[in-house]
Amino acid sequence: MNLFTAILDGAVAFVRRNPLFCLLILMLALFAPSVLGGIAMFVLYFILGIILLVVVLMLVFRWRIYRLRQQVEEQFRQGGGPSAGAPSGGRAAGREGEVKVYKTRAAAEKRVSSRVGDYVEFEEVETESEEEDNR
Repeated sequence: MNLFTAILDGAVAFVRRNPLFCLLILMLALFAPSVLGGIAMFVLYFILGIILLVVVLMLVFRWRIYRLRQQVEEQFRQGGGPSAGAPSGGRAAGREGEVKVYKTRAAAEKRVSSRVGDYVEFEEVETESEEEDNR
């Protein structure tokens, strides 16, 4: 009963806010029912089309999420995660510790001025105490 009362109150409030529109609808219903019926059918088809579009988009979204979840699960099954060390190009990881370097493109010209400073080449050297810590 409360639902019926709420719907009726909403309709009355709509009529109070839009009296000219409601009068126009009433006149169309009385004097040109076919025009009103055509407008009503257009509005009905438009609303049903929007509802259908929303449902289709929701289904497509759910399907995409399902596919992405399946791909991530497959990656975890194959190698322990998406960042497990294998490049994303689909190449299989080599032996542990093996390093491969691929040249992708020519090196760009440096934009640093010659007055910036000198390049110092250095090399890390382990001391005896660091070697004992690593054991």
